[in-house]
Amino acid sequence: MTFLKKYLSFLLAAVLCLGLTACGGSADEDWRNSGDVIASGTITRSDGDVDVLVTMDDNNAYFYWDDPEHTVFDSVTFPFTIPNARECFEEISFADVTANGESDVEISFTTDSGTMYLSWLWDLEGYYVFRGDLSTYTIDGADFSKYVGLWQWADESLWLNICEDESWTMLDDEDNIVHAGSLWLSETGITFYSDDFDGALHFDRTVDGDLIESENDGMLVLVDSIPDQEPYFTRNGLEINAAMDMGTYLLENGVCSYANLGDDYNTGDCYWEVIKNYDQTHDGIREIQFDAICYIPRSSIGTFNQKFITSINSELYDFYSGMWFTAAADYGDSTRGENYYLHTINWNGQSKTIEFAYSTDWQDNVGDWGKVLTKSYVAYLPEGYDGLVFAAEPLQDNYEDYAKAMQLDSISPEASIMDIDLVDPEGCLFFSICD
Repeated sequence: MTFLKKYLSFLLAAVLCLGLTACGGSADEDWRNSGDVIASGTITRSDGDVDVLVTMDDNNAYFYWDDPEHTVFDSVTFPFTIPNARECFEEISFADVTANGESDVEISFTTDSGTMYLSWLWDLEGYYVFRGDLSTYTIDGADFSKYVGLWQWADESLWLNICEDESWTMLDDEDNIVHAGSLWLSETGITFYSDDFDGALHFDRTVDGDLIESENDGMLVLVDSIPDQEPYFTRNGLEINAAMDMGTYLLENGVCSYANLGDDYNTGDCYWEVIKNYDQTHDGIREIQFDAICYIPRSSIGTFNQKFITSINSELYDFYSGMWFTAAADYGDSTRGENYYLHTINWNGQSKTIEFAYSTDWQDNVGDWGKVLTKSYVAYLPEGYDGLVFAAEPLQDNYEDYAKAMQLDSISPEASIMDIDLVDPEGCLFFSICD
């Protein structure tokens, strides 16, 4: 009996020992002892503090409740993959950077490129937002110089100026600053931050070099300048006072006649009409062909006993800038051949090319007219451009000024119409060719 008691006591002790050994095995299997934890800290929320344990892979950092259940409390996602992030990890901070009562996150790494700091701020909507402007890092393949400059927000009267110091300003059409802030550059795009609005604006760079905000279908296009909102013609009170395909319009003193070097110089009235033959858009180019026809009454031509010259003057202008599209040799030699004239304009903040050519045909004694001149134009314009203006201009009242005006293509090429000497804009007939 004593032996049996001793045996049972030994057997019970063995079972208890095995039970204790099993409990000790569960403690060793607790995830917190697995080696995954690389740091710990306390995250402050408006409803209290939470002790967390930090684990990490190459794309994320996870913050777990400090208990055996292995439950994620929160996490942050890296803006790019960090190879061997666990090995590169240095430290993590949950300090309240914004002083709003909620912990923010800053993680530092040591990489081959040096020390890298990544920062996330707590958004009151309930998640962490990466802040590249508060971070320090080097991204291979990201060329910031490609982003420096003025960008127009497509379909909006807003422009975004990206500065070399990695700041930016958003401007309206009167050059007023609407927003300002900092930015973060990635391999594929750029993100803008500002205290003026919540969150951030992220744009991806396209193969064409534009910036697209896919979330709101926004687009930024690199431009040269903010264009004047009020067109030059409107600003200077120059009206489109004639219309295509609507018959003839009187131009006072629109023709002159003279013999030799100005003998018996005189001016008279004439009539102009413009007829559009075709208007087509293809391959991003708007192609327009039109005839400008001048009808000269016999009474407007002087009486001469010798050979004489009859002259008129007409030119093309840009409605938005007032630029004279000078038909001079310096503005020729396009890929289309000789006598095609090329001019660069700033349209919608971008540099665009205007190209045109023309031919002339004089006919004498056509019906009731003493002379008829037909100028046949073909113009190649940017798609959507509507600013081409044909101007029939009055002639000067004396030969000396007329002779000087005939040299204006070398004196003031591409000048704005109001700045061209000896041209009377108020006396012109203006036809909008793009209507």
